[in-house]
Amino acid sequence: WRYKRGKRSLLQNLSATSAEMDTKTDASHAQQNLIQQQQEKSDSEEEDLPIIPDQVEDATSQLLHYLTDNATVVRWSAAKGLGRITDRLPEVCADDILDALLELTTDGEKDNAWHGACLSLAELSRRGLLLPERLGEVVPVVCRAIQYDVRRGQHSVGSHVRDAACYTCWAFARAYAPSVLQPHVMDLSQ
Repeated sequence: WRYKRGKRSLLQNLSATSAEMDTKTDASHAQQNLIQQQQEKSDSEEEDLPIIPDQVEDATSQLLHYLTDNATVVRWSAAKGLGRITDRLPEVCADDILDALLELTTDGEKDNAWHGACLSLAELSRRGLLLPERLGEVVPVVCRAIQYDVRRGQHSVGSHVRDAACYTCWAFARAYAPSVLQPHVMDLSQ
């Protein structure tokens, strides 16, 4: 159910022959991925919902909590851990995690939550776990994070959130085909 674009090895991408590059455009990759995802989705709908162990659910909730921690290294590690766990979960559970991440950004005053959510969104997209059909929900959040600025006393807070949002945009550009990102480019550039 994961989104795949090209090969993950730079050496393999660079050593591909020009004939291979001419025959496979980014648009055809995107169409092939969508067709494959729809087929896999229809196959998975026939199966029952998976049973997720309580320990995985507990670890996921702890990682979501740590995304709001005061220490940047804790938020970064939680985002990485959340990506690793999500990579091993079925699509339904990954959608639940994405919904929880988007919920972290509902309070505009919690800069650490915004920072952790952006780091996690970048990690999910890097791993191909943020599917293209969910980009419509995620891009507005990233756009708000790019402009995040909260006044606290005589100074403002938000540079770390803006940096994480830019990292998320970079991750989008690396993870998705240009044809997939094209509808969202104008929103991200404003």
